[in-house]
Amino acid sequence: MKFSIIIPLYNKEKYIERCLESLLCQGLKPDEYEVIIVDDGSKDSGALVVKNYAKKNTFVNIKLIIQKNQGPSAARNNGLIKAIGEYIYFLDADDYLAPNALECLFNLSQQNNIELLEFDSEYINEGAQPNFSKLDTENLALQVTDGKDYIAKYGLRNSACFYVIKRRFLLDSNITFLEDMRAYEDMIFTSSVFLKASSVSKVNLDAHRYVKVAGSIVTSKDSKKNLEFIQGMVKAVVEFNDLIKNYKSSTNDTTKVINRLKDKQQAVVFALIIRAYKYRLDPKVFNTILNKMKTLEVYPITLNMDGTNNYIRLFMNNKNCVLLGLKVMRILKFL
Repeated sequence: MKFSIIIPLYNKEKYIERCLESLLCQGLKPDEYEVIIVDDGSKDSGALVVKNYAKKNTFVNIKLIIQKNQGPSAARNNGLIKAIGEYIYFLDADDYLAPNALECLFNLSQQNNIELLEFDSEYINEGAQPNFSKLDTENLALQVTDGKDYIAKYGLRNSACFYVIKRRFLLDSNITFLEDMRAYEDMIFTSSVFLKASSVSKVNLDAHRYVKVAGSIVTSKDSKKNLEFIQGMVKAVVEFNDLIKNYKSSTNDTTKVINRLKDKQQAVVFALIIRAYKYRLDPKVFNTILNKMKTLEVYPITLNMDGTNNYIRLFMNNKNCVLLGLKVMRILKFL
C-alpha cells in the first residue's frame, strides 16, 4: 500500500465530506491507499457523516476510529499505529488536496528514495469556492539533502500537513507527536523529523489546500481552557529547549541549525506574550512564566520578527511594562 492518510476529526462535521471528496481523485487505486479517520470525542455528527459517505461511495479503504477526547496528537498517534502505507500523510479535516497530488508526491518520493518531501499549499478562505483545479506536474526537479542541511538553508514550516513522510523512517526513529501538549505540537514533531532525516527535499507544487476557518484558532472565553493553552505554549518552549540541547550534544556543526531552531522557539515566546494579552492573563501567573522564559534564555526576545515595530519589541522585552499592561487590560475588561 502506497499511502496512509491520517485525519484527526474533532467537531468538523461541516468540512469532512469535502476533505474526503478530494481523496477520491488522487490518481491512486483503492488498494493503494487508506484513509484513517480518528474521531477525537467530537460533539457533532462528523463520525456519522464519514460512515454515510463511506457507504455512499463504497469507500472500502476507510478506517474510522472513535476515541475519547485526548487532543490531535493522540489522534494522530493512534492513526499511525494502525497505518500500513509506505508513506504517511497527516491531513486536517477542514483542509483538502488538489487532484492527483498524492500520486505525484509518491512517485517523486520513491524515485528519489526520500524520507520526507515538502510541498506548497494554497490558502483558501472558508466561504470561497473549493479549488480542485488540476496540478501541473511536468518538469518537477528535486534537490535531495539531509534534514539538518535543509534546516540550515531554508528553515522549516511547523505544520505536519506540508509533508509526506516515510512510515518506516518514523517507526525506526521512534518519532511520534507529544500527547501532553495542547499547542505547537506540530512544531516539535516536524523539527524532530528534520533533525533525524537523511533524505529530504521540496517540490514546488501547490498540492495542499489550507482553508482559513473563522474562529478555528483558540478564542475561548473559558479562563481554564485559556490557561491550559498558555501552559501548552510554555511546554512547547521547554520541549524545544531539550531538542536543541540534545542536538548540540550529538554534533559539532551546529551554528546554522541551532540558530534556525532558536528562531522557531523565540517565535513561540513572541506569540505567548500576544496570547497573554488576548486572554487578559493574570499578571502574577505571567510573571512566573516570563521568569521561566528568562531562565531558559529565550526572553528577552532577540528574534527579528518581520513587520514588528521596534517600539513593540522594546515594550515586549520590558517585563515590567508587559505586566503593567496586563493589569490595565484586566481593569478595562471589568469596566
